[in-house]
Amino acid sequence: MSDLEGQTANAAQIDYWNRTAGQTWVQHQDQLDRQIEPLGLEGIKVLNPSVGERVLDVGCGCGQTSLKLAEYVGPTGAVTGVDISAPMLEVARARPLRICAAR
Repeated sequence: MSDLEGQTANAAQIDYWNRTAGQTWVQHQDQLDRQIEPLGLEGIKVLNPSVGERVLDVGCGCGQTSLKLAEYVGPTGAVTGVDISAPMLEVARARPLRICAAR
């Protein structure tokens, strides 16, 4: 599949998450974060990240799980969150980062 074909195939999803769904998620971010938090925590439990590790959070949304992961990997680790939704990434970038010492 060429890059152009991939862009065309994903155009509806890109539009959806940058308009309708992304804006709605941003508007209700606190409530949605509370609802999905148990899933993120379960994923982190299975992943069992350690201090100093590098983690890629694909589909990071508004950044809740990425920020939690950052607590686990600490200042010597790194977490990179990626998402298709620009409005949700804007919220993620604005959230305060609290990095804890080793767990």
